[in-house]
Amino acid sequence: MPRVQFGLSSYERGRGGLPALPVINMFADEAPTEELGICLQSRPGLDNRGATLGSGPVQGLFRHDGVLDGQLFGVSDGAFYSAGVSFGALPGDGPVSWGGFSDKLFLTAGDRLYQFNGTLLWKVPFPDNANTTAVVTGASRVIAIREDTQTFYWSNSLTSDIGGLNFATAESSPDKLRDLLFIDDTVILFGARTIEFWPNTGDNDLPFQPLEGRVIERGVRNTGACCHIGGSFAWVTHENQVCVSSEDNVISNTGLQARIEASTECRLFRFVLEGNEFLALRLDSETQIYSRRSGLWSEFQTYGQDNWIARCWADGVFGSAIDGKTLEWGTDFTDEGATGGQLERRFRAGFPINTGGVVLGNVGIRTSPGQTPYLTGAYADPQVEMRLSRDGAVTWGTPKMRDLGEQGKYRENVQWRSCGMASRPGFIAEYRCTDPVDFRISDVYVNEGYGGR
Repeated sequence: MPRVQFGLSSYERGRGGLPALPVINMFADEAPTEELGICLQSRPGLDNRGATLGSGPVQGLFRHDGVLDGQLFGVSDGAFYSAGVSFGALPGDGPVSWGGFSDKLFLTAGDRLYQFNGTLLWKVPFPDNANTTAVVTGASRVIAIREDTQTFYWSNSLTSDIGGLNFATAESSPDKLRDLLFIDDTVILFGARTIEFWPNTGDNDLPFQPLEGRVIERGVRNTGACCHIGGSFAWVTHENQVCVSSEDNVISNTGLQARIEASTECRLFRFVLEGNEFLALRLDSETQIYSRRSGLWSEFQTYGQDNWIARCWADGVFGSAIDGKTLEWGTDFTDEGATGGQLERRFRAGFPINTGGVVLGNVGIRTSPGQTPYLTGAYADPQVEMRLSRDGAVTWGTPKMRDLGEQGKYRENVQWRSCGMASRPGFIAEYRCTDPVDFRISDVYVNEGYGGR
């Protein structure tokens, strides 16, 4: 059967008039039972956990099993929350950075460094009462960047006491530090133009020293544009590339890099779905999702909003970008906070045509019919729509609906017949499903033998 290539990874390039290949609210997944060995799966919706952090938006979340009994902490609309209760204002308008010991939490939002002991929130004494850009804990110490400098400070072991002499300066380049992580007993310092690695020495007086010969010549774009992923780290470089582990492992494409450059907001956070790790790149008006398992991108959106409702994540909990709600993966295909709760799944398929034309006797999809959980009502016989473009996705025809099958109709043939002709520059079909049912795509085909006029 003539197979049509369908988009498995989001692609959009503003220059050159190239057609975009959006993959919306779906992600590539292994499918050993399917002929291609890979498919697009729908992401689940997000449910309200019922633990609201003020009016929002939620700026950051933190939860770690060993920190203050594993409570969920958050910053929302400039206030700090523990277990849903506000403990006062957290000054600063930067991304929230966190760290913790078993009995203390440390955090900063680009202003003063604060600590919380489960009862009180107060400022950590810091040399010259300076502001801090980011904080982590590692090697039993609090480690923080002094704002607008090349300098980072650390506390004495297992305390929050940061002395005026407990500091070091990033040495490889005169660029200011913007962020830091602690991985494999090493402080990773993200500067404006370089990244340095300072392993733990075990020495009380000089606990961290630079790793000679290990400098990455690509800095981080801004505070909040780096995070853990797997056993390593990802970051958005000052040249608007998304990299993992090294400057040579670029995972972004040129179209995405152009949109990163044009965006004011740029933050990275990781999350887990069904045991798989994903990287979320949040920009002004889109959130692109990278699957560590497949190495492919997709876009997550919330219906009726300019962007995905999720803004941050910690240990299974998302923070809302539009209010103070905390969210978690649901069991159906609707988004909390969305207009009508719809979850739009959308993707494209097609092929170029350089000479002649092709009669489109039928166009079909391999999907998951008969899976609706509804026996009555509007979604008892859910539908998917297809619209066609014959000029490279510049203009589109009228969408046409087809049934996805009532419950139990697992052999429903989802196919559009008598679709006319396609000629140069090519054939592109866009598929869209908003009914709250499972929607999977394993293949797209044209002119299958048993179909047609």
